[in-house]
Amino acid sequence: MNKSLYFMFTAASFALLVCAPGRLAYGIILIIEMNLLAISASAFHSLMQDFDLGDLQDILTLAIIVSAAILYRQMVILFSPVIALNLGFVMYVPAASIFLLGNIFGKKALPPLDFLMQSLKFSAFALAFFLLRDILGYGTISFPVPHGVKELYIFDSYSTSFLAFFASIPGALLLTIFCMAGLLCVQYKMNIIEKSGEEDVGN
Repeated sequence: MNKSLYFMFTAASFALLVCAPGRLAYGIILIIEMNLLAISASAFHSLMQDFDLGDLQDILTLAIIVSAAILYRQMVILFSPVIALNLGFVMYVPAASIFLLGNIFGKKALPPLDFLMQSLKFSAFALAFFLLRDILGYGTISFPVPHGVKELYIFDSYSTSFLAFFASIPGALLLTIFCMAGLLCVQYKMNIIEKSGEEDVGN
């Protein structure tokens, strides 16, 4: 992961992960939305490549993302009004994450396939993040159902109430910082290994 993608990854993480409720059930809904938006934006962007629309293409692509987010929210309302009510404005955050994660606008836009792969990689990280918050904060694994959230209890959260901090926004922020620091350390070590390999080849 190069520096530009790392900072995009960090920005998308803060935008989506920190402000969302610390439940896997809500995370599943948001991650599905983010990938549907990524597919919609990539498909529209590819179709518009043959037309010289200039800045209008960026505006139209943004309009497609927002429209898809609104349509998806209506679908979630039909599936589970409780989930839609609990998520509130957070359901529009994936649109911002898509913009930050994919850099789909302008001359430096990622190719559609690379953009979708980047979205899927982030989705795997985000689902693991929501699962960790759910287990630590509530002692459960939750899933979205029409009446709201179905919980599978792992342990009694009252006996480990201090872990509930990770279900809060400050806890999500701290976990995000730890994860980003870990990714940066891994990237730093990989860079050292690559440089060592290049030096060995040069010698």
